Amino acid sequence: MKKIYSLFLILSLVVGWFIYCDLKSPENLKTSEKSHEINKIQPEILTFHFQPALDENTEVIINFDKKYLVFRTMYPFFPEPPPPPGKDGRPGPYTNQRKSVKPYLADLSDDDLTYFKNLIKSLSTNDYNRIEDVHLDGTSYNFGILFSNKTLKNGFIAQDKTENQKKIIIEILRLLHKTNPHQNNLEILQYYSRHW
Repeated sequence: MKKIYSLFLILSLVVGWFIYCDLKSPENLKTSEKSHEINKIQPEILTFHFQPALDENTEVIINFDKKYLVFRTMYPFFPEPPPPPGKDGRPGPYTNQRKSVKPYLADLSDDDLTYFKNLIKSLSTNDYNRIEDVHLDGTSYNFGILFSNKTLKNGFIAQDKTENQKKIIIEILRLLHKTNPHQNNLEILQYYSRHW
């Protein structure tokens, strides 16, 4: 009789273990599905603004799905500062020598976008925030990212930057220098590259 009870007890434990594992597997499946969903979220559109205090503000739009980049000025007209006064105190002749920014659209390859996608996925909450400090006049940057799950995240970069913020600026500048077809844009791109 003891053997039957022992056998029954062992059999109960084995069946109980299988029932426990069976009940636990949907939880594991849900966790796995959640992790898979997070990995499936991709950046779709990035807008990035260069906002120097003393030069032209421009916008970069990157569409990750359609694989293109747009570069354009944010304002239709950016006036040349007035000339300094001459020896007689009267202003000199006004000549606008500033080259206007030429907008363009450029196709991007998968290689152009892969590093950038991974960089965006690695951004932490801190990377979207401005680092608070005393800021001198200079270039600031705003960016927004639309993700495939229809969430939108905005970021602001000032003079002090996180490592990922620096990488974003460098990557945007790399793509602009690579894709720019207009001589007029070289001046502003060189200005941005010197002042980031």
